[in-house]
This record gives sequence, C-alpha cells and structure tokens, in this order.
Amino acid sequence: MAEARTRIHIGAHETLIETWSPEVGMVEWMLDIGTEALGNGPFRHAPPTALEIENAIEHVENAVMPLLRQMPPGTQLVTSDAIARELHQLTSERGASEALLLIDDVELVFNQIAAVSLGRPAQSAGLPVGVEFPAYVVILRETMHHLGFASLTVLPSPSSPSH
Repeated sequence: MAEARTRIHIGAHETLIETWSPEVGMVEWMLDIGTEALGNGPFRHAPPTALEIENAIEHVENAVMPLLRQMPPGTQLVTSDAIARELHQLTSERGASEALLLIDDVELVFNQIAAVSLGRPAQSAGLPVGVEFPAYVVILRETMHHLGFASLTVLPSPSSPSH
C-alpha cells in the first residue's frame, strides 16, 4: 500500500501544501505566506529583528492552524525546495541523517536565527545572509510544529539527475 505524503513548497509569496493519501486522494491548500510575504510584508531588516520574527510566527500560525482539522493524520512531510537542502546541509554537519530534517534540527537553526535577532553576530552562526532563509525557517518550523510533523524528507530537486 502506498504511503500517505504531504508535500510542502514554500515560495516567495505563497506556500503550497499537498496531501495525498490512499483513503482521500490528493488535497491541496495554497497559503498566503511565503519568504517575501509574512504578516505586513517581508522582514524589513537583515537579519530580522526579534519583533519581526514574533510577528511572522503569529502570521504563519494563523495561516497553518486551520489545516490541522483538514489534513489526514500520519502523512510523511516531503519537499524538494532548494532552501530545505541548504538547511539540511547546515544540520547534517551536526550528524543529521541524510536527506532527513528532524523538527529538532529546524528548531536548532531557528534558535540560531533568534539569537542573531537579539544581537549575536550573524557571522558566528554561519547562517545564510538576507531575509529569505530566516523566513523559510520560520514557515517550516511553525508548519511542522502545528501540523504535527516530526521530520521532513528533503527530496532531490526535480531537475537534478537521480543516482
């Protein structure tokens, strides 16, 4: 029997979540959140301020929470987003399994972003510069937390050759 899956694609202005299960088939949601669309707009500072992160979390929670009652339980979360691969590379140096991001890995990187927002030098965290990466991490973190995903399988990009 095929395994139920939920695919997430976090874009600049929207986040697509598609769930497939043998019982229900395909269901998709387009959320009005993205790396350039959080709350009142993108993060205005690079790195984002603590208040900007707090506002982004609230905005993502409001977008994601209604899905909790609509999604079939027990699906595997997957993505082929390039930023997810970048996030995996950051955490795999710490011993994460190949192509798998645990919620704890995402939380660890989020905590580094939060520390930078509170004044820790950005260079010391080794995080990508700009606002796209922290916005992605906030959206992914809140989605995983509120929809109950313990891990994310990072798939190869659709254009990369399979080995």
